[in-house]
Amino acid sequence: MPIRGIVLLTFFLVSLPVCFFLPFYGILLWTVVAFLNPQSYIWGSISFFPWAMAVAIPTLIGFPLFCRGWRNFSSPKIFLIVILWIWFTITALISTGNPAFYHHAVDTWARWEFVSKVLLMTVFTIAIVDSFDHLRILVLVIAGCFAVFVLMGLPFILLTHGAARLYGPERSMIADNNDFGLALNMTLPLFFFLAQTESKRWVRRLFGFLFLVTIPAIFFTYSRGAMVGLVVLLGLMLLRLKRRLLLIPVIALGAVIAVLFAPEAWKDRMDPTNAVDASARERFNAWTFSWNLAMDYPVAGGGFATFTPELFARYAPVSKDIRGPHSVYFGVLAEHGFVGLLLYLTLVLSCFGTARRLVRDARLHGDQIVVAYANMFRFSLVAFLTSGMFLGRSYFDYYFTIVACLAVLERVARREWAQSQAANQIVEEADRDEVFLPNGGVVIEGR
Repeated sequence: MPIRGIVLLTFFLVSLPVCFFLPFYGILLWTVVAFLNPQSYIWGSISFFPWAMAVAIPTLIGFPLFCRGWRNFSSPKIFLIVILWIWFTITALISTGNPAFYHHAVDTWARWEFVSKVLLMTVFTIAIVDSFDHLRILVLVIAGCFAVFVLMGLPFILLTHGAARLYGPERSMIADNNDFGLALNMTLPLFFFLAQTESKRWVRRLFGFLFLVTIPAIFFTYSRGAMVGLVVLLGLMLLRLKRRLLLIPVIALGAVIAVLFAPEAWKDRMDPTNAVDASARERFNAWTFSWNLAMDYPVAGGGFATFTPELFARYAPVSKDIRGPHSVYFGVLAEHGFVGLLLYLTLVLSCFGTARRLVRDARLHGDQIVVAYANMFRFSLVAFLTSGMFLGRSYFDYYFTIVACLAVLERVARREWAQSQAANQIVEEADRDEVFLPNGGVVIEGR
C-alpha cells in the first residue's frame, strides 16, 4: 500500500468516531469525500474503499444520539426531496416490471441506490446543519475543495498555454471535462460572495483571486455547456447585483483571454459556426430519443439508466449513436416521465422562491450577510440550470448540496430574526414600564 494510502486510511479511521459523536463533522468529511475525492489520488485496492459510506454510517447513527435536529425534518425542501425520491422509486419499480425495460433492470436499481444515497445525505445535511456558523463552515469547505482544483490547474494552464483540457479527479462525478466545467461554474458565485462577506482581509483577497482565476479555468475545460453557463451567470450577476462594477473588469479580462491568448483549438471548439458538429448531433439525437420515449411512457418514463442500445434502436433518429441524456431536463424526462420532470422543476422553483424571499426579507432586517448568501446560492443554481441544459447531471450531488444550504439558510435566518425581534420587544416593553419621578427617581410599574 502506498504511503499516501496509509496516511489517508489512518486519517479516516481516526475520523470515524468523531463523525459519530459530532455528526456535523461527518457532514463536512462527507462533503470533502464527495467533492475533493481524495481517494482518487492514491493507487491500489485502497482507492476502491467505500469512503463515502464509511463516513455516512457513523454520521447517521450519531445523529439521533447527539443532535437535536428532529424538528428540522419539517423543512419544505425535505418534503419535496422525499416526494421526488418516492417518485424515483415508483418509476424504478414500474420500469423493472415492464418487459420493454427489463433488460436494464440491474442498472436501474444500481442507479437508484446511488441517487438515494445522495438524497439521503441531502436530507440529513438540512437537519444537522443548524446554525449560520455551521452553514458558513460548510460553504467554506465546499469552496476550499474546488479552490484546490483551481490552484492545481492554474500551473497546468500556464505550462500548456491552454492547449490541453482540464479534468476533475478520476472516478468522481466531475471527472469529465464538461462536468468539471459545470462544477466550477457553480463555485464561481461562492468565491465572489465569500470575497465580500468574510471578516479577514487575507481570506477576502484569496477568494477574490480564486474568482478571477476560475474564469480561465472554466474556459480551458473546453466545455461549451460550461461556457454557456458562464456567459449567462456573469450576465445575470452584472444585471442583478448592486456591486456590478466589480464584474466589469473581470468580464473584460475574460474577453481578452479568449481573443488574444486562447489557442486555436479552443477558438475552433467555441466557434458558433462549428455548432453543427458531431457533439451537437449527439445532443439532438439524445434529446429526440428522450422525447420519443417520454411520449410513449409519459407518466413514469423508462426508469433510471434507460439510455440503452435496445431503446435507442427504437426511439432515436440515429440508433447507433448511443449517448447519455446530454441535458438535465431531458434526462429526467426520459427516466421519470413528465411527472418526474414536474416534481424536479418544482424543487428548483421552490429554491428560487426561497432565495427571492430571503433577499427581500433580509434587506428589511438590514441583514446583508443573508442577502449575500441567498444570492450566492441563487446564482450557483443559475449556473447549474443553464449549463445543465447541455450536460446530463440531473442527480449532481453538488446541486442537491446547494438545495440543502438554501434550506438551512432560510431556517437559521428566520429563527435569528425572530429572536432578535422578540428581544427588541422585551426592551421596548421595559422602556414603557418605566415611570420617571420629578426628583429623578424611577418607579418600575408592576414590580
